Amino acid sequence: MPQPIMAIAALAVITIALIGQAREMRKIRTGTYGEDSIGHPNIFLNKRNFKWYALIAIGFGLAYTAQFL
Repeated sequence: MPQPIMAIAALAVITIALIGQAREMRKIRTGTYGEDSIGHPNIFLNKRNFKWYALIAIGFGLAYTAQFL
């Protein structure tokens, strides 16, 4: 895959993953702690977040590969 296409794909994957993770964390926070609470630091370790962490890592891997390939 050419470098510019990989870089654009990486940007798209990272953007989608960060937005998806933010929405998922909001659902977790409101479901567990209520609307008015700020949540707990352990919210990052919830099992539902790991799919988003994997997508973020894939996006960073694509960006790294596009830069140094």
